[in-house]
Amino acid sequence: MDVTSPNGRRAFVELLVNMSLCDDSQLGRDPTMQYLPELRCWQIDCPDSSDDSSSSGVVSPYNFSNIICTADHLLGRHTRCFPATADRPAKRLERGESIMATVVIKDAFALAKRNASEDDRDEVKTLKKIRDTFKREKPNGILYPKIVVGGRVSFSRGGQPVEDTTSAIYEGANDELLAIVSSDSLFRAHRRIVMKTIGEPLCTVRTVKEFVAVIYDAMKCHYMVVKSCKILHRDISDNNILVVRMKDGTVRGLLIDFDCAIDISKDEGVRGEMMGTRPFMSLNNLLRSNVTRTSLDDWESMLYLLCWYATIGFGTNGDRPNEQELTKEQKLVKEQEHLRDLHIAKWRHGTLVAITKAKLTNLRSLDNFKRDIVREFNKGTNNKELKDLALELYKALFKNGKLEEIYHGTEGEEEDPSLIAFLNGQPQPTSIDDDESNIANPFALRAEKWKQISDDLLGVIEKAKNDMVNWKDTP
Repeated sequence: MDVTSPNGRRAFVELLVNMSLCDDSQLGRDPTMQYLPELRCWQIDCPDSSDDSSSSGVVSPYNFSNIICTADHLLGRHTRCFPATADRPAKRLERGESIMATVVIKDAFALAKRNASEDDRDEVKTLKKIRDTFKREKPNGILYPKIVVGGRVSFSRGGQPVEDTTSAIYEGANDELLAIVSSDSLFRAHRRIVMKTIGEPLCTVRTVKEFVAVIYDAMKCHYMVVKSCKILHRDISDNNILVVRMKDGTVRGLLIDFDCAIDISKDEGVRGEMMGTRPFMSLNNLLRSNVTRTSLDDWESMLYLLCWYATIGFGTNGDRPNEQELTKEQKLVKEQEHLRDLHIAKWRHGTLVAITKAKLTNLRSLDNFKRDIVREFNKGTNNKELKDLALELYKALFKNGKLEEIYHGTEGEEEDPSLIAFLNGQPQPTSIDDDESNIANPFALRAEKWKQISDDLLGVIEKAKNDMVNWKDTP
């Protein structure tokens, strides 16, 4: 908008006029949250859908005094998390005092279908299915996010209830803007979910033993959710695994954020879709491969996560900065200084093509993996045990004895002509048709044997967890 030109000035005046005519909710005010000055806390209304979907339902009030996850990006889901309680404080909180939280509330604008009852990738629906299945089957020792209430946020406009969606926000916009934002693929709904079990970020793990215990719990939950609920998470990352410190001193792991999850009993043929957090994305995802997505893609993400933490170190054992005391900008600078010359840095920074090339090379063979990645693990406590775990996971995933040697590593994918074109910077194909290629695709056969290989991977990490009691706390 160039206000030095007549058209720019006209557009600016139109903007001011339109803003003056907007409903408060269209300008960012959330009428379902209000500050209570007499108690020094906030009240937030949490919907509870009456069925398995996240359609608006009965509202339950909760109270919170601080925030543990902020929405500080202009684009995306604008996820915020509040430690809260259903109990209203009996008296005004002192300055610096926090509410004793019993639940955590996730508040986000997630991609959705316009009709909530038809939204198969609805996190509320997913968490309810997990809750009901595990309540019925009672799996032993599984820690999972237990939904209390949840649904789409709605408010009153002109005396009528309105769901807080992108359609409601852009209501009354001009035709030019509506043409851009009205696509079904861009439709977002404001969801709010109340869950039990409060954890800390994964970066708070202090030792290798804690880390192994946490990722074991997270992946055991993942394994059972796939097996019993037929739900695939699809976004294993450092943001989606929490550290839970129990009252008896034990440390456990909690897999969270099922925003990207799918019901594989309905969508077992999902292909060609890129989903997840880029540094931890599987090669199938990075390449938008035509190979069916399975739990092996999530196990591959977990291997990348393990390698990342093994490289940066844990607590005071390595050169890793205290992340809790740094701003995001400081963290990025520290990370770049610490990892600038390491191979794993190429998994996190650069273009999609550069990240894909780096992973294909680093994972091409066990020798490559040892030389490029494992050799650069931080030389802290239990370094050898963590190296052994990474190598065993690599072998179970990329060099599994259930597969012929031609399907080991990543060489088949790298030699595919369509991939070579993509890696050389040519337009990325929407999918890779493996049926028309005579090249052995190692990911295709693994996808066919995903259940057996998943058993092997869980066995590897379970053995490491059980062996931890014999690990000596020495470098």
